[in-house]
Amino acid sequence: MRELEISFRSIPATLTYELRQQVLWPESPIERVMVPEDHQALHIGAFEEENLIGVGSFFFDLPSVRLRKLAVLPEKQGRGIGSNLIRFAANQPDLQKADNIWCDAREDAVSFYQRLSFKVEGDIFEKFGVNYQRACAEIAAVAQHLVRDEAVSYGAHLLGQGNTQNRP
Repeated sequence: MRELEISFRSIPATLTYELRQQVLWPESPIERVMVPEDHQALHIGAFEEENLIGVGSFFFDLPSVRLRKLAVLPEKQGRGIGSNLIRFAANQPDLQKADNIWCDAREDAVSFYQRLSFKVEGDIFEKFGVNYQRACAEIAAVAQHLVRDEAVSYGAHLLGQGNTQNRP
């Protein structure tokens, strides 16, 4: 099996829409995946070469940041791409200003978030026919968490050799 070369970078909101729809709401119109505050958020893309394979959007309401619309192509899931996208974002200077990060986790993804130091809070609730639970973590804990997959190669910037601003 060929090793994946994965990189992460900030992208405009408009680049997230197609992947969000494809992964999260394939039967819904594209408008379902658009968030009114998208123009104010930090959007991170995961790239294999120049192909967008994952996205995550981070909305600021300091001292918290809300993660929304995390999506990784199904054939690329299970390799640490989504986890490391969140970690990459948590190491960005803007997110380092926050104390914690939270999301409404789909019920079938709760264990994914728990592996990243997120704690589940409250009862299960439903939106658009999908069950969710609120999950929250300290930014510092998420920023230090790294998931490695032997079939995936991540750039030096993700492995702690790059962005060290605002870190002890």
